[in-house]
Amino acid sequence: MNDYLSIIKKDFIVLAENIIKKNIIDNNFNIDNISIDYNSKSKKGDISTNFLILLRNNLIDKNFDIQDFIYKEIDKFEYIERIEISNSGFVNIFFQTNYLFKKLKEIFINPLNYGNNNNGKGHKINIEFVSANPTGPIHIAHIRGAVLGDVLSSIYEKNGYDVTREYYVNDSGSQIAILGDSLFKRYTELNGKKITINSNEYPGEYLIDIAKKIFDKDGNKWLDENLEKTKKYFCQFAVNEILKNIKLDLKLINIKFDKFTNESDIIVDNYIDKVFNLLKDQKLLYEGVLDKPQGEDQIEWEPRKQLLFKSSKLLDDKDRPFKKSNGEWTYFANDSAYHYNKFIRNYKKLINIWGADHIGYINRMKSIVEIISGKKDYLYIKTCQIVRLIKDDNFIKMSKREGNFVTLKQIHEHIGSDAIRYFMISSKSETPMDLNLNKVLEKNKDNPVFYCQYAYARASSVINKSKEFDKFKNFIDNIDKFNISSLSIYEWNLILKILSWPYLLNQTTHLMQPHKITNYLEDICSDFHSFWNRGKDNQSLRIIDENHYEKTLTKLIWIDSFRIVLKRAFDVIGIDAPENM
Repeated sequence: MNDYLSIIKKDFIVLAENIIKKNIIDNNFNIDNISIDYNSKSKKGDISTNFLILLRNNLIDKNFDIQDFIYKEIDKFEYIERIEISNSGFVNIFFQTNYLFKKLKEIFINPLNYGNNNNGKGHKINIEFVSANPTGPIHIAHIRGAVLGDVLSSIYEKNGYDVTREYYVNDSGSQIAILGDSLFKRYTELNGKKITINSNEYPGEYLIDIAKKIFDKDGNKWLDENLEKTKKYFCQFAVNEILKNIKLDLKLINIKFDKFTNESDIIVDNYIDKVFNLLKDQKLLYEGVLDKPQGEDQIEWEPRKQLLFKSSKLLDDKDRPFKKSNGEWTYFANDSAYHYNKFIRNYKKLINIWGADHIGYINRMKSIVEIISGKKDYLYIKTCQIVRLIKDDNFIKMSKREGNFVTLKQIHEHIGSDAIRYFMISSKSETPMDLNLNKVLEKNKDNPVFYCQYAYARASSVINKSKEFDKFKNFIDNIDKFNISSLSIYEWNLILKILSWPYLLNQTTHLMQPHKITNYLEDICSDFHSFWNRGKDNQSLRIIDENHYEKTLTKLIWIDSFRIVLKRAFDVIGIDAPENM
């Protein structure tokens, strides 16, 4: 099943290739620049394209009448009724109505999978997201990436890919040691001892609850145990309990992972040695001293010789420490080993969702993965900017160091799963977001979650109402009586947008921008509400009219297709489609 937008885009590409072969335009013509405008308010036809403008800019013979040539060539497209060319060169295209009706009928062939395709051909893709250190609860800084990763996974699945949702558990290293020490202090506090929480330790009260579990089970047993054994036990217990709670919290917003990979297992299985040998064989390691860096990179900087990776030979601006002077592997080495592990699992592509604070880490990671995989762009890293919370017109101040942060569980209790999932992908992830906890609960058109779900409920109410009339009860069985001539311009524009869903779903995969789905929903739902409201004053736009069978049938068919597409989009985002509101 091919959607009408993909078909015309493909035909334009074929036409461009033929024009190049005829030496009408030069070989520098980039087919990727061909755009199809199908949803802007400014377009004049059913769709508009910049195709002619691009051709003019690449003409070999500037006297060649490319406009007349395009008129004749596009006229051969059997599904096009006519074209109009604007003064600026945009080609406005009008489709044959019967062709679009045929596309509308396809929605009802397999409504549960409408828009899905097999472009991915079952190729395996790994999407790693959240991967928050198991040192505390999931909080606002993690939620955007969590929803983004899950929705991207759904989008890839709808496009025929075999997706693994993965969480990397950083269960070793200095932060876990500090976590274990912090938990032990809380445990000793329960045993009647006074404690002092140092500035580098974890002050959160969640550790008190975990300490109580150990105390209830073991009493004061660990006060006199071997120190090394105690440290190991408290580290493992803390990680296991926190990870268990992380899974439960993510389940609140319907996020589940296919695989959890522990950093400790990567270390034990000697994947670092495998990467080390690979880099050594390619002469990409050397001993040297780096200039003192700025920011987080100071953590692994030493004023002495270290084993360095020649990442500046690839995508990075400088070389990076791979092994410390004391013989310990760096964090970067561990992360490299983990990506080696993912590579040997035969994924077609790796996608990581990172916080914006890791932007400086991207090029070194892409460099090492290029060496591991032998492929450019094998790893794609998408970043998420911060989310600021607003309540009662004030920003909520948070400090992880002070243990003062808003958890996913707290936000879920306040606004629910649908609002969280929708708003977290409602804008480009690379731009900061302000989430107003008051406004997301409002039931009006300023709240897009309510507005879109209300459109679905309205459409459902019409379809359910129609079943009360015998003549309309099985209206889909009479789809061939669809009367195109009875459609208003408002309905026609809605149908065009309904039919653009498969193209949008496919494009969202390439662009990796789920916010385009929420933009689409808000646009099409706004048009539907406008149509609905016009029917209050205009008898001809009212939906169910027993005296006009074909006209009512036609409206019911496109409204049901609208409902189907909304449900598909809601499924991708992971929100409910309420029949009643």
